[in-house]
Amino acid sequence: MTLDFLAFAEFAAFWERLQPLSPFGRDAKARQGLLVDALLLERLWDLTEAAGELLSGGEGASLELSRIRHHLQRLPRIPEDAQAVLGEVELFEVKKFLHNYTRLRELLPPGPLACFALPEAPGALFALLDRGRQGAESFFLSDAYSADLAAIRQEIRATDARLESLRVCRLEEIAERLGVAFGDRPFLVLEGRRLADPEAVRELLEVEPFDAGRLRVCPRPPAEAWPLREARETLQVRERLAEEGVMAELAASVREALPDLLACRDAVAAFDLALARARLAQDWALVRPRLEPGALRVQGGRFLPCEALCQRLGLPYTPLDADFPGAMVIFGANMGGKTVVLKTLAFLQACVQHGLFVPARAFVTRVFRCLRFIGEGEPGATQGLSGFGREIRRVVEHLDEGAANTLLLLDEFARTTSSREAEALLGALLERLAREPGACTLCSTHLRGLVRSPGIDYRCMAGLKAGAAEGLGGATGLEERIRQIDRLMDYRLVEDGGPGGVSDALTIASLLGLPGALVTRATVLMDAYHEEG
Repeated sequence: MTLDFLAFAEFAAFWERLQPLSPFGRDAKARQGLLVDALLLERLWDLTEAAGELLSGGEGASLELSRIRHHLQRLPRIPEDAQAVLGEVELFEVKKFLHNYTRLRELLPPGPLACFALPEAPGALFALLDRGRQGAESFFLSDAYSADLAAIRQEIRATDARLESLRVCRLEEIAERLGVAFGDRPFLVLEGRRLADPEAVRELLEVEPFDAGRLRVCPRPPAEAWPLREARETLQVRERLAEEGVMAELAASVREALPDLLACRDAVAAFDLALARARLAQDWALVRPRLEPGALRVQGGRFLPCEALCQRLGLPYTPLDADFPGAMVIFGANMGGKTVVLKTLAFLQACVQHGLFVPARAFVTRVFRCLRFIGEGEPGATQGLSGFGREIRRVVEHLDEGAANTLLLLDEFARTTSSREAEALLGALLERLAREPGACTLCSTHLRGLVRSPGIDYRCMAGLKAGAAEGLGGATGLEERIRQIDRLMDYRLVEDGGPGGVSDALTIASLLGLPGALVTRATVLMDAYHEEG
């Protein structure tokens, strides 16, 4: 049900904006789910603030920050299992990791370095992997690793030099005797008439037919070259065995240093994620939330998807200011903004329990064991169940799993059944949930006849502004009418006036173009209904 809550909050797109730069930061983000440890959240926010100081270090720090990002991006994955096969590629990755990690650590000021507790890299291992004339981000088995390996390679180089000398002499002989110049080409295709007697040149050339009238020829090595080639093959076998011995020693050194490498990896992942959280906070004007017992309090809370939509449409956006006690009901007509109130709180709480700062002037909340949503647009269908049936099954699951210390959002619960039954059912459910320790339940509804119970707070959306019925100013198109209604709506959450409160539904219907006669008749019927009630 937490996934339904996050989908209702439209949180996934915002979570995707959290972009760690290293593979370890990305892995840590991918593993992270809903966080329920308050101490861990406070620690993550401390780290976010420390990373934020790096981002706001001024113009002089921008170059250093760019270098820090560069080294984070260049960190490669490293072996994580002592049983993993460690070949030349893996040793290269370890060395590249050590270089970039060390440079990153050197770039951090003392304060952030201490805050993130980045341990020193195993420098002896880097020195070991850097023997010979190697680049900082390259690795090869140089002669410096073994005197035996160096001697074998020296013999191979001497043999190659002797073979090359014989090859050059043979090419010169071919050019002098036959007038054929190969240069650096391994073979030539010649017209057959150029070799009057191919058998006479078998000593110098290997000759085979190429096509009609042409021959493929290549130099034949002199007799002295054959024993040298055999000797070289033997030397290559010895070289490979010597390299395997060196590789085994280096792999053993990496395995010995693996706990230190993994500690560096984990520390840099935490730093990378903190820097990503700080960038997100800077880009979206996020603030640190506060964890306190009691009511949830929102000042200037912003539901970012709705805020962005309002900006695109050129509409004003109303941030949320509200206190949420243990249980609350929010009344209001469609288009009045009550669902956005729920989404705003859901979005803020999702940010909190993913370790992020929040889009608000201030947000005081607590850590919930579980976040749940039941309502319109809930994904998934169960065979044989209507929308109402699915809602009831969700409530049963919620009660069976335990409602204590949970945040439950109910959006238009029981909207598909009769109003009186729905009012009775919702009233009974809210009474039950209001008694659950540490639970917070918010419900949006049209059901104005809901019986008021002690321990539950009742609010409503402020609704259409005074004079809204005459406020369209000649708008005729549907989109134009909708935008005008948006401008005429007051999206503040206010105290509810009691069971006799009136919805804006008929006025909204009129503003959307419903014929006036129908609206007038509906008003008469509604008044008669209230008199009978």
